[in-house]
Amino acid sequence: MALVPGLGRLRDRAVRAVWQRARSGNGVWLGVAIAASGLKLLVRLSRREREVVYRGELEPGQRLVIEHRPSGPAVQDPSADPG
Repeated sequence: MALVPGLGRLRDRAVRAVWQRARSGNGVWLGVAIAASGLKLLVRLSRREREVVYRGELEPGQRLVIEHRPSGPAVQDPSADPG
């Protein structure tokens, strides 16, 4: 989500224009185009998708324990072991 409406569209147009200049054979513009595309990719990959799994209010005396467990089919919970 862009902080200023239309800023993402302006950035995309600028990156496209830089790539058009880079394709004309100018090495400086090629470097700028690669750097701009790399930065755009890093910003996109660094976004986190957050998921709310529980929402509630704590009463006095209650506590909240947050655990991180790796997900995947190969991971088993040791407390679930019947043995």
